[in-house]
Amino acid sequence: MLRAISALLCLAIAVECKPEYVFRTSVSEEAMHKCHTGYRDLSPRCHEYRTKISDYSKYPKLPANCSTIEWEFANATNNWGNCFAMTTDEEFRYITSNNVPDFYMNLYCPIGLGFGYCVQAEIDSGTCMFPNLTCGADNGPGSMKYGDVWTPFEGNYKIPLKGNPTRSDRPGDMYDAESVGGEKNIGPSTGVAINGIGVQGPNDAGDVSIDEADIQLACGGHVTPPLGNIPPGPEPGPAGPPLYHFHKSPECLEPFKNASIGVEHGAKPYKHGQVMGWAMDGFKIFSYQDVDGATPIVDQCGGHFGPTDTGEIEYHYHSRQIVPYHLACQGPSLGNCADTQRGTNFCHPGCGAEVCVQPGTSEASLRAYLAQWDPTWLDKYTTNDYKPKQEKVENKVEEDHVIEKAIRKLLDNIFES
Repeated sequence: MLRAISALLCLAIAVECKPEYVFRTSVSEEAMHKCHTGYRDLSPRCHEYRTKISDYSKYPKLPANCSTIEWEFANATNNWGNCFAMTTDEEFRYITSNNVPDFYMNLYCPIGLGFGYCVQAEIDSGTCMFPNLTCGADNGPGSMKYGDVWTPFEGNYKIPLKGNPTRSDRPGDMYDAESVGGEKNIGPSTGVAINGIGVQGPNDAGDVSIDEADIQLACGGHVTPPLGNIPPGPEPGPAGPPLYHFHKSPECLEPFKNASIGVEHGAKPYKHGQVMGWAMDGFKIFSYQDVDGATPIVDQCGGHFGPTDTGEIEYHYHSRQIVPYHLACQGPSLGNCADTQRGTNFCHPGCGAEVCVQPGTSEASLRAYLAQWDPTWLDKYTTNDYKPKQEKVENKVEEDHVIEKAIRKLLDNIFES
């Protein structure tokens, strides 16, 4: 009876009701579980999420020396060895990078010099796949006497220029590129930073977050274990030499320094954060702060609707210092983030509603943005209290009028039947 009344009410208000959500991903359940739970073996991690590169001619080419640069010879005069290029067409951005950071990286041991590479969670669960690997030993390319360093590896990313928040399959798997028409050759990347370094999920070794695993990261990133001496060993990530990547916020990049270097030196902590990367679904990832330096009010995926640094309203993610660090799913979450997780649930607590909008956002501007795909989409879901005060008063009068008309029409339909 309640469902029937609800359906009639939807028709009376002349909008579509919330569609039924069914989670989909482009990989098998087994592959998804392994990737999400941080399972590591001697093959590239999350390799099932790698896609076929359909047309390499669309990707920018890097200079030949980008694939041969060595850590010992990287410095400020050659951008620390970093190579990054991006082109776009009408629908996608195409990124090529050698996965070398554009800043100095210290020699790295995840647990300590002379210790191994498996965290306690892997040891306890019996999933440590390289128990005899010791940091500081000769483990092949990228391993040195006092720790490991990056090795160049060409990464390719095809990412939509504009994400569509009204897709019926949202929220999506944070690692999935294929479902949104994207491509990547590094499986565990959920996106890519503005310097071409892959942004990976909230865990790396086992089904615990980077912080719970007590993995210390400088500038939010590190390298994978050096497995070049262990067959098959042809490529980084694991299954070869160390691959550099981010997990947490890369605070040494300009979008973060823009707010942290001190006001006297030009910091702008009370402005919306700047773009630090792009998620595989096409939505931008911004640094910490929102408009006027406010804390972003985000959904369970880690994104929300609201103005960005350009003033334009769009759905976007914010980097943060807590799990999921960048994103836990491809949003909006619509209250269904848990369906996109396997193993530990890394979803953000959210805003208490299905759709999260930054407080102070203009409803008219938000609706204009959503009208590109579906002008009635916002009416299908609950939202947090975001409207400016005057707008709330005006909308309350209009909503009361719409509800009154809907009830009258519903009652007419009931009595006529």
